[in-house]
Amino acid sequence: MKIHTYFHWAYHKFGWKHRYNLGTGLFIWLFLLLTRPFGVYATDLYHFLALAMFLLPVGISFILISYLMDYVFPKWLKIDLTSNPKVDGFSWLLKLILFVHAIYLMRLIRCDWECFELFEYIEQWFAFILMILLTYLPLALYGRSKFFHSLVGTTEDEKGNLLIQGDGKDQLTLNSDELMLVKADDNYVDFYISSPNEPVKKTIRATLTSIVDQLSQHPQFQRVHRSFIVNLRYTEKRNFKTLAVKKGEWSMDIPLSPSFKDAVQSLV
Repeated sequence: MKIHTYFHWAYHKFGWKHRYNLGTGLFIWLFLLLTRPFGVYATDLYHFLALAMFLLPVGISFILISYLMDYVFPKWLKIDLTSNPKVDGFSWLLKLILFVHAIYLMRLIRCDWECFELFEYIEQWFAFILMILLTYLPLALYGRSKFFHSLVGTTEDEKGNLLIQGDGKDQLTLNSDELMLVKADDNYVDFYISSPNEPVKKTIRATLTSIVDQLSQHPQFQRVHRSFIVNLRYTEKRNFKTLAVKKGEWSMDIPLSPSFKDAVQSLV
């Protein structure tokens, strides 16, 4: 999962939109005030306050542009940013472009369009990318933590059934003795559940790592590959490279990964 997906998760799903926009606008304002760009220096308190008022529109511009892209553009283009991280990522690229050029436009207006310098233009790009990354990355890491925490739910109910929590509202209840195999499929996980004939496959949106955490209290489930978790009660024909999960006439060969060395050595 790409880093913007985690940022998107925290920004939209966990309600950090307003705190992030207001906090980033404040951070940009304070960052510029302390670093004092454009060769402006405050020699006393009066000039420092004047510089603070001079730089205040920069922070406000980020907030306004961010909300413009969050609310006005989606309605105009009839798109949903909250459920599509890729489209939301593109909108954030447009936010950065609009923000940098809005600030540079204000600077050109102040000097009657006579102070354009290519080097300063490029320098401003690097400066604002750095400032936004200093707030973007912490929220993305926070989103990653919240995302995986949300995937780890209660593992058993009062009847002894497994309660598997997926991404968002996805949830699956099943009996631990009937779960034969878990297989990762991109951002989805397939559960193979024992039945009289072929296993029944149920799919939820989740990561295999989150499922490993939720099954950690059940020693019969063992991860043997980056894409597979097996129920040892259904395994047969073990060797150093493959493991068969089998019931009746149905079977599936599972590769054993050297990455899970301890698990593989305990099985062969």
